[in-house]
Amino acid sequence: MITGNLKLYEAPMESQRESQLREKLSGEVNVSTWKGLIPDMLTRSLFIVSPEIDLVEVGVQVALDHTSRVREWIDTGRLARPTKEQIDEWETTGSLFRFIIVAPFVFFQEYEAVSC
Repeated sequence: MITGNLKLYEAPMESQRESQLREKLSGEVNVSTWKGLIPDMLTRSLFIVSPEIDLVEVGVQVALDHTSRVREWIDTGRLARPTKEQIDEWETTGSLFRFIIVAPFVFFQEYEAVSC
């Protein structure tokens, strides 16, 4: 009987923790040029996030160690290390990127500025 009650209290705590983490990470999203991300690429800690996935959500799932969710993104190519072709393009285009750090990893997406 006691274990049943504990499960009822554990779920809301996890949800609150996830919510707090999402809020924290949302405030830590930054913008960089490719040149600013090169040091992280060299240490192999840099991962590109598909535009169909929310950048902060990736950070939350990694920080909470939800490996099955992260593995699904990797297996489907929605979370990957940048390819040589992508790197070559970014070095010539001057693209901007949104990024978030969840140590020891850096997750980034191409930045699409909202035009006025």
